Amino acid sequence: MFKRLLLFLVILSNISFGKAPQRAVSASQFTTEILLAIGAEEQVAGTAFMDNEILPELKEKYEKIPVLSSKYPSKEVFYSVNPDFVTGWKSLSMPNNLGSVEELNGNGVEVFFMKSLESNNIDDVFDDILEFGRIFDKKNNAQKIVASMKSELEQIKEKLPKEKVMVLPYDGGESAPFVVGGGGIGNTIIELAGGENIFKDIRGSFGNGTWEKVLMADPEIILIIDYGDNTVDKKIEYLKEKSPIKDIDAVKNERFAVIRLGDISAGIRNVNAVKRLAKEFHNVEI
Repeated sequence: MFKRLLLFLVILSNISFGKAPQRAVSASQFTTEILLAIGAEEQVAGTAFMDNEILPELKEKYEKIPVLSSKYPSKEVFYSVNPDFVTGWKSLSMPNNLGSVEELNGNGVEVFFMKSLESNNIDDVFDDILEFGRIFDKKNNAQKIVASMKSELEQIKEKLPKEKVMVLPYDGGESAPFVVGGGGIGNTIIELAGGENIFKDIRGSFGNGTWEKVLMADPEIILIIDYGDNTVDKKIEYLKEKSPIKDIDAVKNERFAVIRLGDISAGIRNVNAVKRLAKEFHNVEI
């Protein structure tokens, strides 16, 4: 039932847009950064739901746009900027957030969800960037960004060794590790960097693993996902001092790598994330 609902939302949201949006609201880090990167900042009326700091090269543009909320704005705040378009996490269309797609459309707000939110294919990220370029009449800028990302990715592939390193992508959790699963772009980034996610069999983008599986897999590197109030230092402290895996070599030898949540969410950061992880996993310089 839930999958059918998501498919229905995608069908409703992936419609043909006429005039380019002039008062868009972006309710996620990754969509905000895509819109700013393609040069659509003057068409954005508000942003929300940032997980990490904005990319430095986009900071000047970002600071000129009103931040409506650290999470989802209330409907009152959302409609106060007279939006004509909204994009971001799919949960924005829940009734207790910004309202259903039908409600938003009925109030004159077009909705677009990236297909890469439900994909582990890096090509879907590229397609989404190009689609934003089409919607916002910034096709040339989007094409240049995608061409650059593809070129960098090919350079990385050429330098990586064939051997994979076993990786525990740890988001948090104590009774059970909450981890990056195999169903999203985060797992793809790990693989493109020459890693193998020990929890790639989890179907979703994230999910609960088990400490027993970590002990059996004996990962070579622990990748810490950085966001929110549970800091990287707190996560590492728990793993080293109290966790069931405190005695495995990766923990004892402090084989920790760090990646921001924004880097493994589908968007313009993804190839740079692959580049950084390739260095962490294999000491490969690009």
